Amino acid sequence: MLDHTRRARASNVYPNLRDKRILVVEDDAVIAVDYHFQLREVGAEPQAYKPTSKAALDYLATHDTDAVILDYRLRDGTSDQILECLTKRAIPFVIVTGHAFELRGSFPHVLIKPVRPTEIWRALSDILH
Repeated sequence: MLDHTRRARASNVYPNLRDKRILVVEDDAVIAVDYHFQLREVGAEPQAYKPTSKAALDYLATHDTDAVILDYRLRDGTSDQILECLTKRAIPFVIVTGHAFELRGSFPHVLIKPVRPTEIWRALSDILH
């Protein structure tokens, strides 16, 4: 069970994340689960964990989301189709990947793994102002 006092403090640090639905697109289950726990701690609502582009695109076709944490290289290739979908639908996203060098000039919020969770929350908070 989460420490509610700690959660309240964390959600006060990142008020733009409070009650926001965040989709996690990450092929490493341990990292995805960690994001879910930490998103809850900052007051966000993690929606799902999708390890492939196909699974993420299927989810996005039937669900609304406020923002996405996106790994660039997934089990079924790159997330280029997801990026195209998010851009067309104006859904904010943060790319968190170990393969970010080719993306650095193309997108404003690209973080290179390993990355501190606070960097992800700060980037999400910035795009959800």
